[in-house]
Amino acid sequence: MPSFASELRRQLAAGSPSGGTLPKVELAGLVDAAGLEDGTGVTLRNPSAAVARSAVRLWRSEFGLEPRLFPSGQDTFSRTRYAVRVEGNRAVQAVEELRAERERCRRYAGGPLAYLRGAFQGAGSVTRPGRGHHLEFVHADEVFIRRVAGLSPAPLKVTRRRGRWVAYTKSADGVTTLLARMGLHEAVLEYEARAILGEAKANANRTTNFDAANAARTATAAARQQEALASLDPETLPSALREMLILRLDHPDASLVELAHIGGFTKSAANHRLRRLAALSRNQ
Repeated sequence: MPSFASELRRQLAAGSPSGGTLPKVELAGLVDAAGLEDGTGVTLRNPSAAVARSAVRLWRSEFGLEPRLFPSGQDTFSRTRYAVRVEGNRAVQAVEELRAERERCRRYAGGPLAYLRGAFQGAGSVTRPGRGHHLEFVHADEVFIRRVAGLSPAPLKVTRRRGRWVAYTKSADGVTTLLARMGLHEAVLEYEARAILGEAKANANRTTNFDAANAARTATAAARQQEALASLDPETLPSALREMLILRLDHPDASLVELAHIGGFTKSAANHRLRRLAALSRNQ
């Protein structure tokens, strides 16, 4: 079963546009995230077949190049990695053009987000809804990570972890904002649905715990009242209090309203008599 992040990369790759300026900006983000340049061209490596096919399509549509797509070993999770290779003078020139587009991306409406879409396909990851909120970009190049953080519409913290640089957010709002702005609206809906479900469960648990605590306190108070009242001698009490004492001892679980109904007097009278009985038991 593919990871949640893999599915999002597939969705981004499937939605990669053609024509205009933004496809080049997106390809620039992907090359920066997953590309390895040498003197004769550049090779992109990625575990997603969809991302690899998207890279082939973008090289063709934007620069007229004919990339080679081939398997390139396995990653640490034993998943097949794919390589997309372009080479030759035109490929070297294309890489230079992508650098220029990257530097100009802030001038274009949607330019920063197009770059982030490419960067996420090459170096991004996010936790599955229901397992917390954590979205990150991981790369060996600090400059790339700080560029991603600078272009993000949601604040990203930058740190170094196990020899690599990371730009990340653990904020629910940060994760959903970034996913929404990259066009991953279904993922945002899934996060929000999980959040609503989680809040409903939390409220239900709080209500259950509150009711259980109330019931425990009521039971404890009733037991103490029974113990105190049982120490009184009915024969020494006025008739009204004697009647109330017998009612309470005979109906230990009855509420004040129920006791008043059984005795045929008001709730206020029942409360007043119980208070007097409690006072007498304390003064013994």
